[in-house]
Amino acid sequence: MTMTIGQLAKESGVRTDTIRYYETLKLIEPVGRTNAGYRLYDSVSAARVAFIKRAKSLGFKLSEIGAILDMLGSDTGTAQDMLDLTNTKITEAQKDIEDLITMKKALEKLATECPGGDLPLSDCPIVTYLHTNHEDEGE
Repeated sequence: MTMTIGQLAKESGVRTDTIRYYETLKLIEPVGRTNAGYRLYDSVSAARVAFIKRAKSLGFKLSEIGAILDMLGSDTGTAQDMLDLTNTKITEAQKDIEDLITMKKALEKLATECPGGDLPLSDCPIVTYLHTNHEDEGE
């Protein structure tokens, strides 16, 4: 059974421009076109979009997903390749978590210093912080 881009998007829970973008990245390909020139997709396309969505939910970038799909389509990809890529994602996720914790602490500190209320913005330490150069703090 074939479906149009609109049907694939609806079934997959993504927008049609997302499908087109995945096409430009060679992550999916239409299986054909209608007489009117509309793209047609099949259940393999739907499964691939679902795969992409799950991989994205784990933090994989589209370029990495393309590499994974290439590995799956080749005879040379190994479980170790996938494990190595996953371990890299774990390391990146840990760094992101540390960065977010640092950001949260900085925001909390600034929030406790701001008096709130009807005072002018110029009296808010948050605004003062945003106007100050902090390059020496590793930003």
